[in-house]
Amino acid sequence: MSVYTPIYHQQLQEFLEPYSLGTLKRFSGIQAGIENTNYKVTTSQGEFVLTLFESLTAQELPPYLQLLNHLNQSCFPAPKPQAYGESIVINTLANKPAVIFNCLAGHSIETPSTAQCQEIGEYLAKIHLLSSSSGFYKQNSKNLKGCQQLFNRIKPYLSRQDIELLDSELSFQSLYQLPAIPKGIIHADLFKDNVLFHRGRISGILDFYNACNDCFLFDIAVTCNDWCVENEFVDQQKVRALLLGYQSIRLLNNDEKAHLTVFLRLAALRFWLSRLEHQLHPIEGELTTEKDPLVFRRLLEYHRAESCAL
Repeated sequence: MSVYTPIYHQQLQEFLEPYSLGTLKRFSGIQAGIENTNYKVTTSQGEFVLTLFESLTAQELPPYLQLLNHLNQSCFPAPKPQAYGESIVINTLANKPAVIFNCLAGHSIETPSTAQCQEIGEYLAKIHLLSSSSGFYKQNSKNLKGCQQLFNRIKPYLSRQDIELLDSELSFQSLYQLPAIPKGIIHADLFKDNVLFHRGRISGILDFYNACNDCFLFDIAVTCNDWCVENEFVDQQKVRALLLGYQSIRLLNNDEKAHLTVFLRLAALRFWLSRLEHQLHPIEGELTTEKDPLVFRRLLEYHRAESCAL
């Protein structure tokens, strides 16, 4: 969530007319996140969030919106697309596909407690179970093959040390013999800034636009690598809490338990590469957020050392 595409009061007022959401009072850009343009919109009927999609096309969006509607029907706290006319929810604003959502209460947190790590584990398992009946399917474009392709694109711009580490990890991951482990729909980007808390409890889960079909364990690893790291150290108590919360909803099998570290490495690799690309080729905008690639370089080194110690 950033602001790459500026909009103006008259534009937004005209955009809102078919939605029956009241009169536009004010709006402001939301800086958090890095992929889409987001505005907080206040009308005479309440608060909403407007998203302008910077990479997804109007043809690509419907499965994601259907997934969000499916989760809402199950009383899951995901953003709900607002109806436009009878049923259309995708419109165009500033030549970008645009959707307006209800505004969920709460705010993200920077340093979650152990109890909050347990709670996000519960919600992650709920995503995995509830979304299975949604009909959503999308291959993970940022899987190991995608990581290799991304590395090949940015390799000329990297240091020798980074190239050696990335080469080594990509080789390890490609040669690793992984048993068949459970797969399904995953969030794939459940970072702290995509979760809202209200009065100490989770009130909203945001940004499902990286959702895809892959191993549930990869989703767990992505979440652990953000929620269970404090001052660049992995907090094993928080990892255990997150896994405890997850398993209160969906039990991990023995193969999943045995291969968590491999997926922690893969998740660190994937986000190190994507942050490197964003750093090398940033998208210009009015309000943008750049995240430090070194966080995931250090995490990858940590998990590699842990693997050696096993």
